[in-house]
Amino acid sequence: MSKNVLLSKFKGALVGAVLGDCIGSEFEGLWAKSIGVEKVLKSIGKLESEYDPATDGRKADKQDMLLRDYTDDTAMARSVAQSLIENKGFDAKHMAKMFSEEYFKDPYRGYGGSIITVFSKLKDAEFADPYKPAAEQFDGEGSYGNGGAMRIVPAPLFAYRQNDVQHLTELVEQITKITHSHPSAINGAIFQSFAVDLALRGSKEVDTGAFCDELQKRIMEREKKVTEKIKKRKLEEVEAEEDKEATPFDFPYASITDDIRKYALQDDLPSTEEITGNLGTDISAYRSVPTAVYSFLRASKHIDKLEDRNSFEKTIIYAITLGGDTDTIATMAGAIAGAWYGIEAIPKSWQASCESVEDALKFAEQLYELSSTSE
Repeated sequence: MSKNVLLSKFKGALVGAVLGDCIGSEFEGLWAKSIGVEKVLKSIGKLESEYDPATDGRKADKQDMLLRDYTDDTAMARSVAQSLIENKGFDAKHMAKMFSEEYFKDPYRGYGGSIITVFSKLKDAEFADPYKPAAEQFDGEGSYGNGGAMRIVPAPLFAYRQNDVQHLTELVEQITKITHSHPSAINGAIFQSFAVDLALRGSKEVDTGAFCDELQKRIMEREKKVTEKIKKRKLEEVEAEEDKEATPFDFPYASITDDIRKYALQDDLPSTEEITGNLGTDISAYRSVPTAVYSFLRASKHIDKLEDRNSFEKTIIYAITLGGDTDTIATMAGAIAGAWYGIEAIPKSWQASCESVEDALKFAEQLYELSSTSE
């Protein structure tokens, strides 16, 4: 793959994530039936009306209007990117400090209560053990939210050149555990990172079957290892012999990939109720990351009322129409779509009206150069 194409994909991934967050945040928490394609298109139409192609920026009479704000999704992704760039790799204490300092500097980005507690404990302990506060949450089970997955896109960019699934898996796990230590949250972030990595390596048209096959293969290997560890621990704790054989429930992300494939390949668009009921749109990793992957895959096909939109645009719009945690699902779907289609597929009008796009472009170039030197 040429430098220009790959760099475009790096830029597309980070900018796509930012735009999904900024545009999706307007609809966060709403039921799908109260949104609809028309309402999302109306919002995007306002954004597009601010753009001046002659200057490649906002119209003169629109420049005083506020940019669409990013949320905690982008705030934390920025910290992941900056920490990997500054350290030329992963440093747990440094990244934990960046997360915490970013929150206390700018706390009004929609952070959840449990994550605020983690940041406070990290700060109070002077980041002595960057994993302890998260591991102590929820009676030691850790959070199973999607906060790890929503910010993870810089990791597959950084690890791209090594082309090593195990290396990427370990990097994502270490990044995620700073705030989310539950296996479902960690595996959700890994699932998302695998999807971005596959998109970075993709070309031409999206092959949904092949994409899901490889994604399922990768996550199955991960979930097998996690299941073995959990079973071993439980057997040691209770000295019991039951449940030695893995069941489909032991591999939730591998199993849900079958549903992602099925819904994405259907000729007719599945009902919103079917998608939200079976894939989910809430703040848990397991009930949002699969929906983001599905949204990307589904948007490569026809969607009514979006015939004049390209596949990147359809990904963001469709993800938002599903309701629920719209900013996070759209940011994850946008990262995958941007990684596949590249920066050229992302409307300049969208970029001109959303906060932090310039930083995303800068981080993409730095991560590209850094990954090039880490071969």
